[in-house]
Amino acid sequence: MTNGENTAFIPIRDYLQSRNITGYTGYQSDSEVFTHIAHYTTKRLGLDIRAYKHVITPLNSDEMAGHPDREFLENLKRTCRKLIIDGPNCVIGCLPDGSMFMTQDRKKLRPGVVGGKDGIYGFSSEICGLNAAIPDRDKSKDFQPMHLDTAIVGPDCREVVTCSQIDPLPRQR
Repeated sequence: MTNGENTAFIPIRDYLQSRNITGYTGYQSDSEVFTHIAHYTTKRLGLDIRAYKHVITPLNSDEMAGHPDREFLENLKRTCRKLIIDGPNCVIGCLPDGSMFMTQDRKKLRPGVVGGKDGIYGFSSEICGLNAAIPDRDKSKDFQPMHLDTAIVGPDCREVVTCSQIDPLPRQR
């Protein structure tokens, strides 16, 4: 699910369809490419979902200069350049293991917030949405991903795990 617009939809769709992967067809919405980019990142490239943000909105050269994974990220940016989105977008996704994630594009012009309590978490475009859905949560633990961030809630709904593109990537599978 996305909130925003993907003006790069056509070139991304065409690139994904050229991969000849069953399922990368029949696009009805510009949001569908986000699902397929997540699939491509995790299943075809074998990367953790924390690398998804590096595919859709890579770091610029200055930010990448001191990154511990600079060489890998430069190669990923070059290799996946046709999958870079042009937002603004807030992306919310669900992974096969039941985890959910939220991330923003580099422009960070769309709102998004993750929060909850043990056993129940919500993803919303506004804090008032979380207030209505989970009013008795600890609001100090709410997280609004900014342009470098990804928020992940595991299937056990115990906590919001946050990561930044500045962080080292988990080792490849």
